[in-house]
Amino acid sequence: MRFHFGNPNVIRTVVDAVPFYGGGEFESPTRSTIPLLSLLIHAPDQFERIVSSLGMPADSDLYLEYTVPPQRGRGNASHTDVMLRSGSKSLAIEAKWTEPLSDTVAKWLDKGEFRPNREAVLQGWLDLLQCRLGGPFDAQDFHGVNYQMLHRAASAAAAGSESRLAYLLFTPSSSKQTARPDVLYRELGSFWGKLGDPESFPFALVEVQIQATPAYTSILDERHNGKPAVSQAAVAALRSTDTPLFNFVVNAPRWAGEA
Repeated sequence: MRFHFGNPNVIRTVVDAVPFYGGGEFESPTRSTIPLLSLLIHAPDQFERIVSSLGMPADSDLYLEYTVPPQRGRGNASHTDVMLRSGSKSLAIEAKWTEPLSDTVAKWLDKGEFRPNREAVLQGWLDLLQCRLGGPFDAQDFHGVNYQMLHRAASAAAAGSESRLAYLLFTPSSSKQTARPDVLYRELGSFWGKLGDPESFPFALVEVQIQATPAYTSILDERHNGKPAVSQAAVAALRSTDTPLFNFVVNAPRWAGEA
């Protein structure tokens, strides 16, 4: 694989990406970025098997924090945790661990003071999906869809004409707010079913069971020293390629629409 941070900065290895993340990225030891990067750095063979099971070739270009700006209106770019690209194929991967589900489109539209701009941003994401799938789509039909899923799917559509979306869920979680596997799978399926020809744009949930090693426990031990100490310990641990933070057990993908 060839590695990139953002789009299109080239890096030599995934380890080289660690310093590019913002200062607050590793202050929480339970953020999904930590097991995701550990999977990529310490268990690359398992990650490649995930990629293969999701229909992408092993020689794909891998982008961390792949950005796609809004196509209409003004707003933040969509930052996909991992985007894989190979020719016309693309796969957007979003990682979750202790994080709750993000808002629905309807709740996101109601935030802020200038709703017309948010409606324009939403239509821009739908434009990308319409270009990929034919459309046209009525924005009202997507108000119950998870907003993050929508712009991650739109980003995959922008990255390739044969696109896929996958959520990578690390389990177990210590947080009661965590999006459970059945809920994530249901949300993916609900969105997938609104796309008209969903067989041409597969969605999947991949559950990855993790078991902490002493190297990860040492990061947790820094919490009494404050967030900067946690971040420093996490960065050091991730940059140590021979000391895994977790043991990983990867489940087979669950495809949206499966019986």
